[in-house]
Amino acid sequence: MTQPDTPLLSIRGLNKWFGAYHALRDVDLQVARGERIVVCGPSGSGKSTLIRCINRIEGFEEGSITLDGLGTAAKGRAATREVEEIRRQVGMVFQHFNLFPHMSVLENCILAPMRSLRESRATAEGRARELLARVRIADQADKYPGQLSGGQQQRVAIARALCMRPRLMLFDEPTSALDPEMVQEVLDTMVTLAEDGMTMICVTHEMGFARQVADRVVFMDQGQILEVAPPGEFFDHPRHDRSREFLGRILAH
Repeated sequence: MTQPDTPLLSIRGLNKWFGAYHALRDVDLQVARGERIVVCGPSGSGKSTLIRCINRIEGFEEGSITLDGLGTAAKGRAATREVEEIRRQVGMVFQHFNLFPHMSVLENCILAPMRSLRESRATAEGRARELLARVRIADQADKYPGQLSGGQQQRVAIARALCMRPRLMLFDEPTSALDPEMVQEVLDTMVTLAEDGMTMICVTHEMGFARQVADRVVFMDQGQILEVAPPGEFFDHPRHDRSREFLGRILAH
């Protein structure tokens, strides 16, 4: 039985290559239950690769990732059943919404719970409508993705991920594909999730969100974690030269 003080997520010695390119280098990270982590860093630093490894969209060559007692290691590849179980417990929201265009908002939300969790249509639909209301988009349930704004589509994507009752939510730059006026509505939704105690790892350049929501900020560069600190410490007194350079550049915009 997993102890309450055991990290929900434990990453140890994680290394990932794409051919000769060393994308992740000896990454170690522990995430507590209910903790909110913001991962930032320059383009190509390995941020998105890291969270894609967590839910096994990407494999990895060295190290281990353990989610609430379910472990996957590079050596001795995890059984398909174990990978599927990890994916059921991890919600993922991408830069692009990845909604099925031929399905209504409601149908997008209930498909996975009915297939993967074996929920009845009535159960899946009831939860989907609750979550669509939670992300303030309940009145769009019968529309198709193409009829919605980008911000609305991203909120649907968040509701769809929550329909699977995940233990951990991963966000891969969820506002980067949005027009500027739509960014805040998505960030507001994520703030609400954080306030509700959802364990979250968010890759983002939205530093205001990081200051407001993060328990810790993780700074990556060239596939390595160079700094991990509470937001006040990270923004006001960054320890690493690359952190200071990154913040100077991004906060100047």
